[in-house]
Amino acid sequence: MNLTIDLGNYNTILTFGGDNLEVAGLLRTAAREHPLSSNALLVPSIVNLAGEGVFIGEEVTSEGKYDLESTFRDLKDHIMHAAPLGQLVEGRKVTHKEAASLYLNELVRRLKKETGTYLDIVIICPTFEGEEFVNWIKTVTLSDARSISLVDEDTAVALGYGLDLFKDDLNVFFDFGFSSIRARLVQFHWLGRESYTVPVVRASAMYPVGTADIKQKIIEELNRQRLRDDGGKKLVLHETSMTDEEFYEYAQREDLGATTQRLLDRLWEEAQARGIDKDSVKKVCLIGGATRIPAVRAILVKNFGDKIFGEIPETAAGLGGLGFLVDRPADDMIRQSYSMKVRDPITGQYHHQLVVERYTRYPTRFPTARYIVNTYYDGQYELHLQLYRTGKSTEDIGSREIIIGDDGKISFVTSRSDDVHELIAEPFVIPLSPPGRVGERRLLLEFKVDNLKRLTCTAKDLREDKIIWDEKPLLTLT
Repeated sequence: MNLTIDLGNYNTILTFGGDNLEVAGLLRTAAREHPLSSNALLVPSIVNLAGEGVFIGEEVTSEGKYDLESTFRDLKDHIMHAAPLGQLVEGRKVTHKEAASLYLNELVRRLKKETGTYLDIVIICPTFEGEEFVNWIKTVTLSDARSISLVDEDTAVALGYGLDLFKDDLNVFFDFGFSSIRARLVQFHWLGRESYTVPVVRASAMYPVGTADIKQKIIEELNRQRLRDDGGKKLVLHETSMTDEEFYEYAQREDLGATTQRLLDRLWEEAQARGIDKDSVKKVCLIGGATRIPAVRAILVKNFGDKIFGEIPETAAGLGGLGFLVDRPADDMIRQSYSMKVRDPITGQYHHQLVVERYTRYPTRFPTARYIVNTYYDGQYELHLQLYRTGKSTEDIGSREIIIGDDGKISFVTSRSDDVHELIAEPFVIPLSPPGRVGERRLLLEFKVDNLKRLTCTAKDLREDKIIWDEKPLLTLT
């Protein structure tokens, strides 16, 4: 089954592919009561790590665990802007990144159990300043998924709205979430799914309407209504009791239309400074349910007219993610990192250099890694290439791992802080003729992954200016 996961700061949208699936019956205790659409569920992005198990989404409030220190919220913000401090759980400090990993793993584990089928998953990543998110997702195991693909949000949204990215190559993405309003001018270099690359953000603007703004104003509004119960306020702040109509009314009072115009003016100032004219924009894609607010939509129509695509702002990314998998199951990413063992010519110490990183899409058009290798002693007539499967370092999460047992309980175990390297093949021998000299820059190695998911290596003799190996297949990757 194909599935798109769009992890938001307040809600996670799950969009399912395939027919005859009873979406409303899935994740019954964790998802919101009403599905977002016939093939999409909404699960609050919140997790509690109490000792007796992992509680996610609606379970956190229904079980009365919202106020506990073992509850983690605002997950996406903490992934992208990580704080070094954690929260106390079972006597241990746990970071939001750890908690977000457990949240995501628990979602996938339950879906695998409830559907009883293979899961081919697309995870939506931020297009702009999303490096921290991508680095985090590479540490998440997701062992219950058959395959994982990473697609940036703007590409997914564009595909969800049905844009022809071969022609519609310069587009605006207007994203109104519960914490901020963002506008991005994005340049696509679309060569099809097999040659997918993240588009380039040419200009961007952001206006915060979250932690420092909307939340405080909601609290003020509750105080005016004499709703002084702190628990009730917290529920409202996590969108569990504030209806769309109430939010829209709030938005009209705060004149978010004017805020939208200021944001767009800021975007065009940056675009013009880069020599980009407003008329060159092909399409405008809307993201987030708040783009339906009449005052906001009116300003967008005034600025962009019939260029706007905004019929499905909540589910466009999810549908686009499913469209990304339409050709075949998305087992087109490498699930493990691989490295080669090299010796430092000065210290004599061995270390490992990555040759292909986890979640690399194949086949690769360009080398995944390129290294120059020195010969180590006079008369060296061959080089032994040793390849390893490399586990992700746990340095981001300290010196422990969080384990969920079969009984659902959480336990902490000590783990190594270094990468773990597993030798996966006998050394490959690269002949050198004539033999090398001590410290000689002798070989250029370039690694790629072919369409059969094989790691290949091109070895060039720099002294003799000749090719020894030409994309030689070494091993099949997982």
